[in-house]
Amino acid sequence: MIAKNTMTDAVIPIVDHFIERKFCELPSEVVLATKKSILDVLGSCLAGTSAAGCRELVSQVLYWGGVQESTIINDGVKVPAPLAALANGTMCRAVDFDDVFEPGTVHASASVVPAVLAAAELIGGCDGREFLIAVALGIDVLCRMAVANCVPPGVSGMNATFQCAYFACAGAVGRVLGLSRTEMIHSMGLAYTQTAGNSQNLLEGTLATRLNQGLAAQGGVSAAIFARIGFTAAKDVFEGKFGYYPVYQRGEYDRNSLLDDLGRRYEGVNVTTKLYPCCMHTHATIDAILAILRKSDVTADKIAKIKVGINQQALNFVCFPLERTRNPQTIPEAQFSLPYVAAVALIKAGVTLEDFTEEALRNQAVFNLASKVECKVDPEIEQEAGSKITPAVVDVHTTTGGHFRVRVDERKGSPANPVSFEAIADKFRQCAAFAAKPIPPDNLSHLVGIVKELETCPSVVRIVELLK
Repeated sequence: MIAKNTMTDAVIPIVDHFIERKFCELPSEVVLATKKSILDVLGSCLAGTSAAGCRELVSQVLYWGGVQESTIINDGVKVPAPLAALANGTMCRAVDFDDVFEPGTVHASASVVPAVLAAAELIGGCDGREFLIAVALGIDVLCRMAVANCVPPGVSGMNATFQCAYFACAGAVGRVLGLSRTEMIHSMGLAYTQTAGNSQNLLEGTLATRLNQGLAAQGGVSAAIFARIGFTAAKDVFEGKFGYYPVYQRGEYDRNSLLDDLGRRYEGVNVTTKLYPCCMHTHATIDAILAILRKSDVTADKIAKIKVGINQQALNFVCFPLERTRNPQTIPEAQFSLPYVAAVALIKAGVTLEDFTEEALRNQAVFNLASKVECKVDPEIEQEAGSKITPAVVDVHTTTGGHFRVRVDERKGSPANPVSFEAIADKFRQCAAFAAKPIPPDNLSHLVGIVKELETCPSVVRIVELLK
């Protein structure tokens, strides 16, 4: 930690970052990365419209009603902007298929995109350039805040995905609403007033994990609106005596990671696209198992045991306690179960949305194989990636004495092994097939085209219209 002393609180350069940046300053690779994140999270949202808890949440929001400002995706009904952000943000995270910023262990886009979309509708629409830069800035700040934490969330229990999203959404929405510098500072303070989120729900596999994502989007929208109507809040938001980093992170943070190269380096280019709808800490294991299947004839009935080496953070998130993660009873528990997804990957040679349904959780063959999965902290991986999304080393032992070993460090979809915009468009269409209300294929194709050329779009309201 760098002691604050007489330094200006870090909120000031962060606020200036939100206000002063222009679209023309964004490097082309940032624009492309932001488009990919937008399309990716919209696909995740469509798949989430039919996920557990989401229909109930939408029904509750519709029951509350209110002024018609922003649209609930897929339903097409307008509700107050904070409530639209709540519903859409929850659905964006519900199937755990949205992108992840690995260095900070955070979901990068699932709160920011729905919050900015709600704000755009609130003001009657903004053009694609303003939408792109607001989202890019929100993702950048969220990722910077998370990577500045010196203690990973899987160890501290402080979930940066949810906590940092309040600030990122408040700033991005404040940008769209045109807040003044003073109002923006108060917006960040009002975000801090609401900031919450921990990792206990992940450990217990509850629906609150996805709800927290929506609450962060709602909180960011509300903070910007409250600031616009004159509410004041703390100004030393990040580094004050009781600011975010001293209180939530025990003062263990790196100020340089938060502030260095603002406006020149954008962390959005470093997000990972998820190719499997489950916790990112399981993906290296899945890739390793698929690699073993490609080079062997091993089948589930020949497995004696599967040994997986990961880091401590991943062990806490997706293997603890082992007796429960080997036998998940709910969809969220399955999404955060390394033994379950490892068994699915080996039996089905892949992991898809179909594997996280009530019917899938009745597949006894998967549970039988999951009981043979052993998880442990690999000392070498822990040393190399203690605070990062874990690599994995997988050893498959067969009943006939066979042994196959693969280590995966860079999952497909990561910045070092990226996927194209077209691949994300394919994923988007696959997710759309799970929408609660079917969407015409022409709408999907048109939306993909709009996002691909988003800087030319006169109003992003067209996006929500196509998702009805």
